[in-house]
Amino acid sequence: MTLAFGAYFFVIALILAHLEIQIEGPHGWAEKLPTWRWDSRRVRRWFGKPVTGYHICLVTCILLFLHMPQFYGGSWARESELLAMFFLLTVTWDFLWFACNRHYGVGRFRKGQIWWFPAWSFGVPRPYFMGLALSLCAALAPALWTGAWADRAQRWLLVFGEMLALTILVTAFTLRPRRRNVAAARGSAAQRK
Repeated sequence: MTLAFGAYFFVIALILAHLEIQIEGPHGWAEKLPTWRWDSRRVRRWFGKPVTGYHICLVTCILLFLHMPQFYGGSWARESELLAMFFLLTVTWDFLWFACNRHYGVGRFRKGQIWWFPAWSFGVPRPYFMGLALSLCAALAPALWTGAWADRAQRWLLVFGEMLALTILVTAFTLRPRRRNVAAARGSAAQRK
Protein backbone atom coordinates (compact mmCIF):
# COMPACT_ATOMS: atom_id res chain seq x y z
CA MET A 1 0.00 0.00 0.00
CA THR A 2 1.35 3.38 -0.99
CA LEU A 3 0.14 6.96 -1.00
CA ALA A 4 -0.76 6.69 -4.70
CA PHE A 5 -2.77 3.56 -3.89
CA GLY A 6 -4.56 5.41 -1.08
CA ALA A 7 -5.31 8.44 -3.27
CA TYR A 8 -6.66 6.18 -6.02
CA PHE A 9 -9.02 4.43 -3.58
CA PHE A 10 -10.08 7.78 -2.12
CA VAL A 11 -11.13 8.97 -5.59
CA ILE A 12 -13.12 5.75 -6.02
CA ALA A 13 -14.81 6.37 -2.64
CA LEU A 14 -15.65 9.97 -3.58
CA ILE A 15 -17.14 8.95 -6.94
CA LEU A 16 -19.14 6.13 -5.34
CA ALA A 17 -20.50 8.55 -2.73
CA HIS A 18 -21.62 10.96 -5.46
CA LEU A 19 -23.09 8.12 -7.54
CA GLU A 20 -25.15 6.96 -4.57
CA ILE A 21 -26.25 10.52 -3.82
CA GLN A 22 -27.53 10.74 -7.41
CA ILE A 23 -29.34 7.41 -7.03
CA GLU A 24 -30.71 7.71 -3.48
CA GLY A 25 -30.99 11.47 -2.93
CA PRO A 26 -32.28 12.17 0.57
CA HIS A 27 -33.42 8.57 1.09
CA GLY A 28 -30.41 6.68 2.35
CA TRP A 29 -29.97 2.95 2.55
CA ALA A 30 -32.06 2.49 -0.61
CA GLU A 31 -35.15 3.46 1.39
CA LYS A 32 -37.19 4.48 -1.68
CA LEU A 33 -35.51 2.32 -4.35
CA PRO A 34 -37.39 -0.53 -6.02
CA THR A 35 -35.11 -3.23 -4.61
CA TRP A 36 -35.71 -6.32 -2.52
CA ARG A 37 -35.15 -6.06 1.21
CA TRP A 38 -34.32 -8.78 3.68
CA ASP A 39 -35.55 -7.45 6.99
CA SER A 40 -36.41 -9.15 10.24
CA ARG A 41 -35.57 -8.83 13.90
CA ARG A 42 -32.68 -11.26 13.40
CA VAL A 43 -31.32 -9.33 10.40
CA ARG A 44 -31.52 -6.07 12.35
CA ARG A 45 -29.74 -7.69 15.31
CA TRP A 46 -26.85 -8.88 13.11
CA PHE A 47 -26.58 -6.04 10.60
CA GLY A 48 -28.41 -3.17 12.32
CA LYS A 49 -30.42 -2.48 9.17
CA PRO A 50 -32.15 -4.34 6.33
CA VAL A 51 -30.04 -6.06 3.69
CA THR A 52 -30.98 -4.73 0.24
CA GLY A 53 -30.50 -6.14 -3.22
CA TYR A 54 -29.15 -2.77 -4.32
CA HIS A 55 -26.30 -2.83 -1.78
CA ILE A 56 -25.50 -6.54 -2.32
CA CYS A 57 -25.16 -5.96 -6.08
CA LEU A 58 -23.16 -2.73 -5.72
CA VAL A 59 -20.68 -4.13 -3.18
CA THR A 60 -20.28 -7.37 -5.18
CA CYS A 61 -19.58 -5.37 -8.34
CA ILE A 62 -16.94 -3.28 -6.55
CA LEU A 63 -15.27 -6.38 -5.10
CA LEU A 64 -15.16 -7.99 -8.54
CA PHE A 65 -13.59 -4.90 -10.11
CA LEU A 66 -11.02 -4.58 -7.33
CA HIS A 67 -9.96 -8.18 -7.78
CA MET A 68 -9.30 -7.90 -11.51
CA PRO A 69 -5.52 -7.51 -10.93
CA GLN A 70 -5.52 -10.91 -9.22
CA PHE A 71 -6.07 -12.48 -12.65
CA TYR A 72 -2.72 -11.07 -13.78
CA GLY A 73 -0.45 -12.61 -11.19
CA GLY A 74 -2.06 -12.25 -7.83
CA SER A 75 -0.80 -13.35 -4.46
CA TRP A 76 -2.12 -13.74 -0.93
CA ALA A 77 -0.26 -10.58 0.07
CA ARG A 78 -1.92 -8.67 -2.79
CA GLU A 79 -5.30 -10.11 -1.82
CA SER A 80 -4.86 -8.88 1.74
CA GLU A 81 -3.99 -5.39 0.50
CA LEU A 82 -7.05 -5.32 -1.74
CA LEU A 83 -9.31 -6.39 1.11
CA ALA A 84 -7.69 -3.87 3.46
CA MET A 85 -8.32 -1.12 0.92
CA PHE A 86 -11.86 -2.34 0.26
CA PHE A 87 -12.81 -2.00 3.93
CA LEU A 88 -11.17 1.45 4.14
CA LEU A 89 -12.99 2.37 0.94
CA THR A 90 -16.39 1.39 2.34
CA VAL A 91 -16.00 3.49 5.49
CA THR A 92 -14.70 6.49 3.53
CA TRP A 93 -17.34 6.17 0.82
CA ASP A 94 -20.13 5.93 3.37
CA PHE A 95 -19.03 9.01 5.32
CA LEU A 96 -18.55 10.99 2.10
CA TRP A 97 -22.16 10.15 1.19
CA PHE A 98 -23.22 12.16 4.24
CA ALA A 99 -20.64 14.93 3.85
CA CYS A 100 -21.41 15.54 0.17
CA ASN A 101 -25.18 14.93 0.27
CA ARG A 102 -26.96 18.28 0.47
CA HIS A 103 -29.90 16.52 2.16
CA TYR A 104 -27.68 15.43 5.07
CA GLY A 105 -24.29 17.06 5.46
CA VAL A 106 -22.10 16.60 8.51
CA GLY A 107 -24.60 18.53 10.63
CA ARG A 108 -27.01 15.58 10.53
CA PHE A 109 -24.30 12.95 10.92
CA ARG A 110 -25.20 11.90 14.46
CA LYS A 111 -27.12 9.30 16.39
CA GLY A 112 -30.87 9.58 15.97
CA GLN A 113 -30.63 11.28 12.57
CA ILE A 114 -29.78 8.19 10.52
CA TRP A 115 -32.19 5.28 10.97
CA TRP A 116 -29.90 2.71 9.36
CA PHE A 117 -27.16 3.38 11.94
CA PRO A 118 -28.87 2.77 15.29
CA ALA A 119 -25.67 1.98 17.23
CA TRP A 120 -22.99 4.66 17.71
CA SER A 121 -19.83 4.99 19.79
CA PHE A 122 -17.68 8.10 20.18
CA GLY A 123 -19.88 10.00 17.71
CA VAL A 124 -19.38 7.46 14.91
CA PRO A 125 -21.58 4.58 13.68
CA ARG A 126 -20.27 1.29 15.10
CA PRO A 127 -20.02 -0.38 11.67
CA TYR A 128 -17.25 2.13 10.85
CA PHE A 129 -15.14 0.66 13.65
CA MET A 130 -15.80 -2.83 12.29
CA GLY A 131 -14.75 -1.73 8.80
CA LEU A 132 -11.53 -0.18 10.10
CA ALA A 133 -10.76 -3.26 12.22
CA LEU A 134 -11.32 -5.57 9.23
CA SER A 135 -9.12 -3.34 7.10
CA LEU A 136 -6.29 -3.42 9.62
CA CYS A 137 -6.60 -7.19 10.09
CA ALA A 138 -6.47 -7.75 6.33
CA ALA A 139 -3.46 -5.44 6.01
CA LEU A 140 -1.60 -7.28 8.78
CA ALA A 141 -2.55 -10.82 7.69
CA PRO A 142 0.57 -11.43 5.53
CA ALA A 143 2.71 -10.66 8.58
CA LEU A 144 1.58 -14.04 9.92
CA TRP A 145 3.99 -15.69 7.47
CA THR A 146 6.46 -12.86 6.81
CA GLY A 147 6.78 -11.41 10.30
CA ALA A 148 6.83 -7.84 8.94
CA TRP A 149 4.26 -6.54 11.44
CA ALA A 150 5.72 -3.08 11.92
CA ASP A 151 6.21 -2.46 8.20
CA ARG A 152 2.67 -3.52 7.29
CA ALA A 153 1.14 -1.57 10.19
CA GLN A 154 3.11 1.54 9.23
CA ARG A 155 1.99 1.32 5.59
CA TRP A 156 -1.65 0.83 6.65
CA LEU A 157 -1.48 3.80 9.02
CA LEU A 158 0.04 5.95 6.27
CA VAL A 159 -2.79 5.12 3.83
CA PHE A 160 -5.41 5.46 6.57
CA GLY A 161 -4.01 8.88 7.50
CA GLU A 162 -4.00 9.96 3.87
CA MET A 163 -7.62 8.90 3.33
CA LEU A 164 -8.63 10.59 6.59
CA ALA A 165 -6.88 13.83 5.59
CA LEU A 166 -8.51 13.79 2.14
CA THR A 167 -11.90 13.12 3.74
CA ILE A 168 -11.44 16.08 6.08
CA LEU A 169 -10.42 18.26 3.12
CA VAL A 170 -13.47 17.29 1.07
CA THR A 171 -15.74 17.73 4.09
CA ALA A 172 -14.34 21.21 4.72
CA PHE A 173 -14.90 22.02 1.04
CA THR A 174 -18.53 20.86 1.23
CA LEU A 175 -19.15 23.15 4.18
CA ARG A 176 -17.94 26.31 2.36
CA PRO A 177 -20.63 26.54 -0.33
CA ARG A 178 -23.40 25.90 2.17
CA ARG A 179 -22.28 28.83 4.28
CA ARG A 180 -22.12 31.08 1.25
CA ASN A 181 -25.60 29.97 0.16
CA VAL A 182 -26.99 30.75 3.61
CA ALA A 183 -25.33 34.18 3.57
CA ALA A 184 -26.62 34.83 0.03
CA ALA A 185 -30.14 33.79 1.03
CA ARG A 186 -30.05 36.14 4.02
CA GLY A 187 -28.79 38.96 1.82
CA SER A 188 -31.52 38.47 -0.80
CA ALA A 189 -34.16 38.24 1.94
CA ALA A 190 -32.93 41.52 3.40
CA GLN A 191 -33.05 43.17 -0.05
CA ARG A 192 -36.68 42.12 -0.54
CA LYS A 193 -37.71 43.86 2.69
